[in-house]
Amino acid sequence: MIKNSDYERVYTGSEINVNYLKNLLEEKDIHGVVRNDFQSGLRGGFGGGIPDHVQLFVKKENIVKAKRIIDKGFSEDDSSEEEFAEHAEQSRLAKEEPVNKKADRPLIKKGPNKKRSVVNLMLNLGLIIYSAWRLFPLLHGETLPAWRIALSAFILIFCLVAVIRYFKN
Repeated sequence: MIKNSDYERVYTGSEINVNYLKNLLEEKDIHGVVRNDFQSGLRGGFGGGIPDHVQLFVKKENIVKAKRIIDKGFSEDDSSEEEFAEHAEQSRLAKEEPVNKKADRPLIKKGPNKKRSVVNLMLNLGLIIYSAWRLFPLLHGETLPAWRIALSAFILIFCLVAVIRYFKN
């Protein structure tokens, strides 16, 4: 229903099937909540939801028992409640182990001195020359749009820093 809710969806189907299953669950003292977005949309005055897409929710602590009852509701399985309880105990998840965050990451290889390639250096030098050429008319007293000055100056400074860092390392 809601992200931090105590309820979890156990069945989605027609309204008739959902009401039948809700009655089965209530006979076993499991409270179910029916959510019908289509009917809610009609009552609210706008179209919404999908017809015959009604959802049945139960509390998380009753989820295993509710799913078993739902499965039995549509099948001819005659298992006893003791067999069900034994099966539920066997299928419980083991306690999760903590995640090792310092595991090796073979796909990410970081060297101590990562150097940029020559192609990257040439690209940065080309962008420096291009940006300087775009700003050159300012030296002759021409006016340029503010966006052109800002963009060319940013590219020029960014590439100069990259080239300086290339030769510094």
